[in-house]
Amino acid sequence: MLPSERALEAVRSAARARLEESLTRWQLSESGAGTTDLSAVVDALWTAGRLTVNFHPDRIARSGVTVAEALARTGRYVSQWVTGISNGGRSAFRGGDRQRWEHRLFAHAYADADPTSVELPIYGAWDLLGDPHGGSPRFGSCFLVLADHVRERATICVGDSNASPTDIGTFDTAWCVLASLAEQVDEGSLLGAPVDRRGLAEILAGPPMRSAPRRDLDHYVEMQAHGGVDLRNDVVSIVLDPSFRATDVERAMAETAERFDVEIDWHAGSELAVDRIPTDFRGPTMPAVGRRAARADGIVDAHSIGLAARDVRLPEARVSGDPPESDVQQLKYIWHTLLALGADAAPAT
Repeated sequence: MLPSERALEAVRSAARARLEESLTRWQLSESGAGTTDLSAVVDALWTAGRLTVNFHPDRIARSGVTVAEALARTGRYVSQWVTGISNGGRSAFRGGDRQRWEHRLFAHAYADADPTSVELPIYGAWDLLGDPHGGSPRFGSCFLVLADHVRERATICVGDSNASPTDIGTFDTAWCVLASLAEQVDEGSLLGAPVDRRGLAEILAGPPMRSAPRRDLDHYVEMQAHGGVDLRNDVVSIVLDPSFRATDVERAMAETAERFDVEIDWHAGSELAVDRIPTDFRGPTMPAVGRRAARADGIVDAHSIGLAARDVRLPEARVSGDPPESDVQQLKYIWHTLLALGADAAPAT
């Protein structure tokens, strides 16, 4: 059995062990009340929402080329174990935090896997709300939209995997994930977005809830795709930030689209004037970091942050991730600031 198959079966087994508990939570929730056949709701999950993988296309990977260039050359989206870059914590190394939580989530299925020959999990989101910036935009200004068949080899959890989530399953054993989301709806929100008092089953069966970006950093259903992401077979479209128009990123993505038969779309992007960057969102250094990362006109966007990122020396990865004072961490925080507090830069196309 392949490591990816062992990981999927481990998550399915854990979800099955919590089936009765999940059914009880669902039936006790106001959102789930009246829909006792939770299996019918699970069946709807194969088409509800979409799977997205957010990324920064202009970051330079361990190979010496940008993510966009690597996609054009190889046609595969690979994990942090291969690229050495992340907009989360850089802990994909032996003994690092990522290895520990992957051991925990997937019952050591990847314990002996060599990242150069075995596809380790690709992290993204189950985008239930149809956010134009993707399901987990804190991890990148652009995103892949995956084909629905990837759900057959995906795991999902409520909360970030580094926080030891307990509500985790596959799309055919998503009972505790559904119970957790129903409990959120009972409180008047779903993944941080206000919702009306409809049941979760009705929400899942309907169209995506939102057309405007939520600009939310913290609320998402994390998705882990096992067995790799191949552009030709697994990706429907690549959605880009408009700050990358007429840049090397757009040229690489156009080559990718032609070579691997993938659509290119654009969302409305984000812009933030330096004089609007506060000191109390991601720390007092943010205005200075923003000035360093801004365009000549004093506006920060995804492309300008990427240009600033090329000028920093990556620190050596440590078990605890990047040191808080590192330039990498500071540029990650200015991206968070731009995403959360910025405004649309252009009409989406």
